[in-house]
Amino acid sequence: MKVLYKRLFNLILFMVMGVNVGAQQNLTLFLMHDLPQANFVNPAVTPECPMVIGVPALSSLHLNYSNTAFAAKDLFRSVNDSLYFNPDAAINNMRGHELIAVETHYTPLYFGMWLKGSYWTFALTEKVYTYNTINQNTAKLFWEGNYPAFTGSSASLSGLRLNVNHYREYAVGWAKQTGERFQMGIRGKLLFGKGNVYTPVTKGGLYTNDRNFALDLNLDSKVNTSFPLEVTTDEEGFVTDIAVQEDIDWLKYMMNNRNLGLGVDFGFIYKLNSRMTLSGSLLDIGFINWTSDVNNFESAGSFQYSGTDSGSDFDNPNYISNITDSLQNMFVPKPTSSGYVSPLVPQMYVGLTRVLTDHINTGAVIRNEFYRNRFRSSLTLSANTYNYKILNGSLSYSVMNGDYFNVGAGIGAKLGVIHIHAISDNLFSFFNLSEARGVNLRFGISIIPSCDPKNKNRMPNKGIQALPCYYNPFTKQKRAW
Repeated sequence: MKVLYKRLFNLILFMVMGVNVGAQQNLTLFLMHDLPQANFVNPAVTPECPMVIGVPALSSLHLNYSNTAFAAKDLFRSVNDSLYFNPDAAINNMRGHELIAVETHYTPLYFGMWLKGSYWTFALTEKVYTYNTINQNTAKLFWEGNYPAFTGSSASLSGLRLNVNHYREYAVGWAKQTGERFQMGIRGKLLFGKGNVYTPVTKGGLYTNDRNFALDLNLDSKVNTSFPLEVTTDEEGFVTDIAVQEDIDWLKYMMNNRNLGLGVDFGFIYKLNSRMTLSGSLLDIGFINWTSDVNNFESAGSFQYSGTDSGSDFDNPNYISNITDSLQNMFVPKPTSSGYVSPLVPQMYVGLTRVLTDHINTGAVIRNEFYRNRFRSSLTLSANTYNYKILNGSLSYSVMNGDYFNVGAGIGAKLGVIHIHAISDNLFSFFNLSEARGVNLRFGISIIPSCDPKNKNRMPNKGIQALPCYYNPFTKQKRAW
């Protein structure tokens, strides 16, 4: 009996997912306005120096893993010094709809400069990420089957969503001081999609009668893909196999310009008084229109099985085959190739800082990430240095991913014209990866030429600024270090 159910639900898993597939956090960086790279998360941040050039191929690398449900150690069980995959603890930790995300943002080219009182930036960034949501019932159904957990009740499949995205971003930003206290910035982005897996909807569930094991399954699922795939169908056009194409022309893949998209970022900095500053940004408002190598897989319908008595031979191969064929005929999709649109994942930051001394301020950041009509919030408290000519740093504490112990740190070092930055929101996670629900790192090298107190080409901006240079011309106060 249990063998039958496991076979049936392996088939359902294939139908729901459609294909086999192998969250940006910059909380500490957001209030480090002395770093030019803070412009990545708030386009209103500007440096005092006339020019910032990212070292080619080393401008910025951002890595992030976040999991609201479980840590890696919850997926395995140790028996006699051997590890076995057993996600029972992970499934028991799940509450509602959980999010598992992995991101890589690589910026090989970055340039920023002052021009006629405005600060302009250009960045080329390769972005790869996956955002996936799953609920506890779905995970338990796929791992344990419907018996005994869901006999006499329904197991919901709603909320199972995949979003795997790879695109190239060309971004042009503009920032300007519009008053003594207010500064604004905007960044427009032209996007070229490379590969994508996107599920716009998954609804349905399975009810199992606890007396005769009658089954009532309904499903409404769609998976869109834009990637070089080999889709094999039978004589009636139903999917029998899906695989990645052999001998993919990766140069053609990377240079593909058919999947166009647009995006925009907004940001502001407002000086409330001489000691407090409010800042905020709204990032990644946009979409990508996918038109190349498109395959759509849609399954919709219902299936009822009236049950049986205890004398039935559940292990009979013909019996299992008949049930499997019935499910395949109703749910295994016929592929189509219609273009589709996938949205970006918007983020919103709001931060407040208060000056404590001439070189230290404290701050708080609230970050909201909007995904599939839901939002995920994080809170960060930090202490930040500023007005130093060589070294600037930050220490932070964050509540995120359901984890209340995230200590972060950031550092920016100016060594002549070379500027190096390294930042993490989860510093100690690198020392205990098995228990981490989030791992985050940003690193990069820039060149900041002509940043000299005697240089008349400096572009002061009335005190609302990133300060990677040597002194503050508005207070006539020399920097420390």
